[in-house]
Amino acid sequence: MASSSSSAMNSSSHHRPGIQSAKLKHHSSAWLVHELLKRTDTTNGDVSLFHYPMTQVPYITMEEMQQAFDELASFDSNQEMPPEYVECAQAEARSRIHRIQFCWYQFRQFPTLTDAYVNIQHVDIRQNESLTSIDSIITQLPNLTSFNLSDCPNVRTLAPLASVALSENDATNGEYDSSRRHNSLALKHLWVRGCSLSNMTNEEWANVFEALAGSSGPLERLTLSRNNLSYLHGNIGKVTSLTYLFLEDNSACGSNGFVIPEEIGSLHNLLFASLCGNNIMKLPRQVAHLNPNCDVYLHRNPNLRYPPPQYQMSIKMMRHFFHQENMKIFRGSVLLIPHLTRARWRALERLYQPGGSGYFGCKETFEETVRRTSITYS
Repeated sequence: MASSSSSAMNSSSHHRPGIQSAKLKHHSSAWLVHELLKRTDTTNGDVSLFHYPMTQVPYITMEEMQQAFDELASFDSNQEMPPEYVECAQAEARSRIHRIQFCWYQFRQFPTLTDAYVNIQHVDIRQNESLTSIDSIITQLPNLTSFNLSDCPNVRTLAPLASVALSENDATNGEYDSSRRHNSLALKHLWVRGCSLSNMTNEEWANVFEALAGSSGPLERLTLSRNNLSYLHGNIGKVTSLTYLFLEDNSACGSNGFVIPEEIGSLHNLLFASLCGNNIMKLPRQVAHLNPNCDVYLHRNPNLRYPPPQYQMSIKMMRHFFHQENMKIFRGSVLLIPHLTRARWRALERLYQPGGSGYFGCKETFEETVRRTSITYS
């Protein structure tokens, strides 16, 4: 297991500075228990497991991670342990922990930790090339209010967000009952950066955004950066509670560039949107429906031509540009109507005047009708 994870890390080393020289080092459950207690801050309510890879990156199997959390959950004060750790291991101290962070720790699946830490609301996982799924995180933490998933390149879908309320059997059998979906999602902040989400289907994105729209949080901050995306799904418009949106450096290389949907104009509460580095070529006119005080950043989109660069600085300037366009269309329509009316009358006149094709057609029809009528009555 460790060797396969090592190859995955080497294949994606560009995601992390310094990873080229780092090697996996296997650790035991006892080591993890001591790390958890050593890095516990009951005052701030967090456990921060941070390891910068100088030469080695810690790797822990799923079984050993689970064993470590189970040992904490069943802590006995008679266990041999450094005195400074005993207080942090107590149930009362662990109940004050709301946030847990794993940075540079390599594991394939998130363990069940709710017995050890009953009040976890914030999970932060960064720089993990072994992690492949977030299902075990989402399903066991229905009260999760913030989730940071950064530089986990083997995570390829966010679909578990949409099936959070399904039972295990339903999820296994693929029976997605929309009436039971999204009931438990409580996210307020979601950061997803440096993952590989390019193969998510249109339906999966639709369900994910519906789930986020139904979050009881409600969702206020969303980051979808460096995920190799080529478009933003239209259901983003349903997440009307959003105030901050970071959508950066997806660098879509298709002929249409990165596609922003018209539905983005429905995000009336948005105060900040960073759309930098996505190769956007065109913004929908509906972007002018955003809050005029919303700060929009469009740097590093060299092919963005609509609206013109001089109007890309703010929503107010975009509104002005689109208003000018609408007025041009309106004035053109007003001027065109009399011309169309006169052209229609001229066409009718030419068609039905003596000698015109319409005149002869009407004459023949009239004569044929008279002939048939006379035969009938004779």
